Order: sequence, then C-alpha cells, then structure tokens
Amino acid sequence: MTTIIDVAKRAGVSKTSVSRYLNGQNQGHMSDETKERIKKAIEELDYQPNSIAKSLKQKSTNVIGLVVNDMSNLFFLEIIRGIETELKNSGYNLLVCNSDTNVEMELECLKMLEKRQIDGVILIGMNMPVSHIEKIRTEFPIVLMEREPGKTNLDSVRIDNKVGAYAVVKHLIDRGHHRIAHITGPYISTMAVERKESYIQCLEDHGLKVYPQYIVSGNYKLESGYAGMQALMALEKKPTAVFCANDYMAMGALRYLMEHGYKVPQDVALAGYDDIMVSRMVTPPLTTVRQPVWELAGMAARLLLERIENKEKRDQEGRTVIMQSELVIRASS
Repeated sequence: MTTIIDVAKRAGVSKTSVSRYLNGQNQGHMSDETKERIKKAIEELDYQPNSIAKSLKQKSTNVIGLVVNDMSNLFFLEIIRGIETELKNSGYNLLVCNSDTNVEMELECLKMLEKRQIDGVILIGMNMPVSHIEKIRTEFPIVLMEREPGKTNLDSVRIDNKVGAYAVVKHLIDRGHHRIAHITGPYISTMAVERKESYIQCLEDHGLKVYPQYIVSGNYKLESGYAGMQALMALEKKPTAVFCANDYMAMGALRYLMEHGYKVPQDVALAGYDDIMVSRMVTPPLTTVRQPVWELAGMAARLLLERIENKEKRDQEGRTVIMQSELVIRASS
C-alpha cells in the first residue's frame, strides 16, 4: 500500500511538503515546480490519502448523519434524496440510520453516529422527547425535521400539519359529508397527533359531531389502512368519507373498498396526506395534501451546514422554519 512517504521519495520532497499539498496549505510554501512534482508522484503511484486520518486531524469527516423513523415510507425517502442532493453540492456525504419508529433505536442511532465522528445530524420524524437529546450532550449540531424543538436550542424545519389536515377535512365537509372518519398514524408520532387534533377541530368548528368509533388507529402502513377501513365499514352507521393520516394508509383503505364492491367516491370519499408519487397513479387518483418536500429537505440541510461551518453560532438560540402544505383535489373525493 502506497504511503505519503513513498510519494515524498518519488517527488524528492519532504513528507511535510506532501502533507501541505494534500491539505491545500501550499500557498506561499512551495514553488509551482514542486507542486507539479508532487502531483505527478501521486498520479504515478496511484496514492489514495487516508481520509480517516485526515478527518481526525482536521476534526471533520464531511459526513452528516440522518436518523429516519421509517425507511419504507416514500415520503421520507423523497426527503432523504433532497437532503443528499443539498449536501453533495456542499461536499458532504450522508450516513442514514433507520430507527423503525422505535425510541430506543433512535437513541442507539445517535450513539452510533457519535462514534463515527460525524459533523452533524438531521432527525426526521423523531419520536423521543426532544429533552432527551440535550441529555445525550452530543458534540455535533442537530436539526429536527417534522418536529417542534420545544424548549431546546435546536433548529427545526417542519410542515404545518394542522393547517394541511384542516384543509382536507374542510374539503370533505364542503363536498356535503357529515359522517367523516379518520384513520390515524401511530400516536407516538407528533405528526399523527397534530393531524388527528386538526380533524377533530375542523368537525367541531363546522358543528359536526365527533364519533369516537370513527377514529381508528393506524401505523402509516398500507396494511393498517386496509384494516382501518375494514373496521369502519363494519359499523352499522358507516362513514361517507374517510381522511387517512398518510397516502399509504389511504391506498390500503382504497384497496379494501375496491375488493368489497364500494365505489369511490360515490359510496365513500377518500383522502390521504403527503402526495407521494403513487397517490396520483392509483384509480381513482387520491385527494391528498402536498408537502414541499425538496424545499423542506434543502432548508434542513442548509441550517445544519450553517451550524457546522460557523462554530460560534452553535450555542445561539434555535431557529424554527414552518412551511405550508397544499390541498390537492383529485377524483377520490
């Protein structure tokens, strides 16, 4: 294996000169002829610098950690793509850890990432209390996505879930529906709680009764949407419209309705949340709430990079960026 000493011997210079060349510290220290000899030696020997040793010396790895609570969710995958694009443009790589909606696993992911000496972390859809993060006392900056920062100094980027959910329920009311059901996300998710609260608030604001039997628990997955719709359609007084907390569950609900001879939206109107790509490809296409995924991802990445590259700002008060969603009306409602 070629070492920096081999390069120095081939170029006829000192090891220090090669190190300065590799670290970009050669301005004013060596002639263009010396730099050219070092460059030629590196190419001839096919020398690959030890990036780990280099990063330890510079106390930077140019790697960002990302903890996501559900890698099977296409909405989160779109966010990851957006973050990765923004980071690559700034010379950073991404290390992804899936917590599978498990608080214990979230803590394990953070501990693992700290051992890897990453430069910063983005947490997507975190389930643990935000106060836990401060107790961990990580050395790297953290940005939250889709989660309020509470009383911490953490930066946060999120969608206004309540406004989006309110808009879709109001749309169903405007369509003439009074018996509107809701298939929730897991209650450990703050996003799910906010969407449920907004569903209830919208019904109450429009003078409609909130039926406990019309609120069915789900877990954001296709199967829970199917099971949730099955439970709702087994009721004696069936709902005429159903709002699902994400598009995956709405597609599972749609599958149940189609398999059992119900027409959508004639018998049951249906709406989801997220506007993942496949939501416009099912039959009928889903009414849903579109979130500005790439803007959300880009903002989170930029906030984190600002904290990393401006160390004097790390102890400053956290910033919260709230973005708005958009109701997308399609044939399912």
